[in-house]
Amino acid sequence: MLLDASGQIALVNSRASEFIGCSSQLVHPDPFRVEQVPSDESTGAEITQRKVSRDVEGSASEARLPDGRWLRVSRSPTQEGGVILVYSDITSLKRQEAELHATNLRLDAALSHMSQGLCLYDSEARLQVVNRRFCEIFDLSPELVAPGMTFEEVGLSVAAGSHGGQTVPDLLAEREKILPRHESGNYLQRLNDGRVISIGHRSTSDGGLLVSCEDVTEQQRAQSQITFMARHDDLTRLPNRTLFAERIEHAVAEAGRGSGFAVFCLDLDNFKQINDTLGHPVGDGLLCAVADRLSACVREIDTVARLGGDEFAIIQSDVQNAADAERLARRVVECIGAPYELNGHRVIVGCSVGIALAPGDGMTREMLLKNADMALYRSKAGGRGTWRFFEPAMDASLQSSRALELDLREAMDKDEFTLFYQPIYDLRMDRISGFEALLRWPHPKRGLVPPDQFIPIAEDIGLITPLGEWVLNRACEQAAGWPSELKIAVNVSATQIRDPRFAEVIANALDASTLAPHRLELEITESVLLGNSAETVATLHKLKAQGLSIALDDFGTGYSSLSYLRSFPFDKLKIDQSFVRDATATNGSKLIVRAITSLGKSLGITITAEGVETIEQLDQIRAEGCNEAQGFLFSRPVPATEIASTILNLRGGLARRHLSGAMTG
Repeated sequence: MLLDASGQIALVNSRASEFIGCSSQLVHPDPFRVEQVPSDESTGAEITQRKVSRDVEGSASEARLPDGRWLRVSRSPTQEGGVILVYSDITSLKRQEAELHATNLRLDAALSHMSQGLCLYDSEARLQVVNRRFCEIFDLSPELVAPGMTFEEVGLSVAAGSHGGQTVPDLLAEREKILPRHESGNYLQRLNDGRVISIGHRSTSDGGLLVSCEDVTEQQRAQSQITFMARHDDLTRLPNRTLFAERIEHAVAEAGRGSGFAVFCLDLDNFKQINDTLGHPVGDGLLCAVADRLSACVREIDTVARLGGDEFAIIQSDVQNAADAERLARRVVECIGAPYELNGHRVIVGCSVGIALAPGDGMTREMLLKNADMALYRSKAGGRGTWRFFEPAMDASLQSSRALELDLREAMDKDEFTLFYQPIYDLRMDRISGFEALLRWPHPKRGLVPPDQFIPIAEDIGLITPLGEWVLNRACEQAAGWPSELKIAVNVSATQIRDPRFAEVIANALDASTLAPHRLELEITESVLLGNSAETVATLHKLKAQGLSIALDDFGTGYSSLSYLRSFPFDKLKIDQSFVRDATATNGSKLIVRAITSLGKSLGITITAEGVETIEQLDQIRAEGCNEAQGFLFSRPVPATEIASTILNLRGGLARRHLSGAMTG
């Protein structure tokens, strides 16, 4: 559009006519005047105009038509004093600008809120983009890191923040290593405040560099914790079995260069009783206290580990001879055995120790642990609270036990067991009052295997419960055919009586055999009452209420016997044969027998003397007031087929001539 000096239209093309038709304000008498109309007030023929530039040569502005299109209006003066107006449709350009602006806003928001710090450098290593998080991570003021700075200058700002870790030369060396090869790389930088920052370098396609930073302190702490717990015990924080195995492998490698060492296997004596009676918090506290004491007993070059439960282990490094290991073993036993104060409880616990010496007792992890464990087993069997070194004979014994274990399992499958019976003699009535059932194993090759050889193995491998159930069923079945006045006594293990099914097993045995409950007598030892005593006593009360008799066997050989008599009303006490055997000796145990008998009379409990083998012993226990006696003087244990003849032999009283014959027989 051409305007003359008076502002009148001199020339206009069709496209300009179209724009003018849309808005009368596109032409103004003053060609250099630009209207400013806010866009939110534009209605009808009003348009929004923006002045772009104005100078002596002319001016330009932008206008938005009512239909939404945008125009750029350029004004140029003519020599005659008029104006040339050029209208350009810039709608597409404005749309692109708006989209670019929105994209930039989103990008700014993303950069500002991302968890990673970010720096983008161009090919000249000058900073192009930096986000707020980068400054926050390194605790920098935003003015210290600005676009245009070089990589070195940014590094100086970071280093000036007293954040240690990598110095500026380190950062530059890292850059020089990565950029020429267009590689990507990551490294961790530890700050002075303890935080850990993961820094990543990525080369861009135009030769620049993208640096990202992330605070990974919590991830590193969690990963460190996971790594630690994978090789350490959760409760005591000691090395666990995995790390202990690694330390042994390392010690074996060192031993190959002439340095000996010792492997100790330890476990606490009667720990389960403490755990059951005082509770798991006290048990856990005890394990932690033991761990602390063990750690105090060794040097820094040694290793203390918890293998599980109450099992601990030690690697004693640089051992010259057995005396070095023995000194440590003595120190450990004495230290662990000192009293503990835990949650208001005074606790005393001992430990047993097994020791294997390398290289003499083995040069592999498996062999050394196995041999130390065998020595531990012997230590516990020898009385606890002591230590034993591995001996080759232990391995032979272990092999024998394993063979016996296999035979025992086979015997259960083939029903190779049998019962023998030993009479219980009523001294007042002068006749047999019942029999005690004794388990026997007639092995097809080994002959008669003593119970003290296979019963412990049965307990260790979990066969004692089914074996005990078999004894109960067979004893009740055979006793049902005896005279009705005879009782049958059956020994019951701690494992059996703690079985929730035990009362049901008893009821089934009685029902199947039709044996009257009052004819069945259960014999338990004091070990049955150790540990979970409340539940055990409740089971015993339930059985007694059903008519069964309960006898306490081997009385006087355990711990706290009198407290057991207070907690449960036993029907019978059986004096251990060690007291009976010694009752006739000078300064023997006669007074002990007398005290037990007197106690039984006071409580109304039957007293049975076990192991009576001579007339003198019989006279002594009779004089002391024992109610019953049992032993070889009356009869050795006999199979069920000899029950009748045994009853006949002892019918009519204890004639001395008959007793003499029984002794010689």
